[in-house]
Amino acid sequence: MPLYEFMCDKCGKRFEELFRSLTERRRPRCPHCKSGNVHKMFSTFAMGGGSSKGGGGGGGGGCASCSGGSCASCRR
Repeated sequence: MPLYEFMCDKCGKRFEELFRSLTERRRPRCPHCKSGNVHKMFSTFAMGGGSSKGGGGGGGGGCASCSGGSCASCRR
């Protein structure tokens, strides 16, 4: 079930609305002022996971001299 973030054009409050499916087409109302004049926001999300020391964002998590984290300089 997708969770969308909206902003009310009347009062300026942000709120989230849970939909049953990606194809559900309904216009939510602001829970603060009950206005139907709202628009969908672009939401950001975070994914959990391990940290990589190289900062490269790749999948290996190694250092600059290797990509797998298996060389001597990665095991300090």
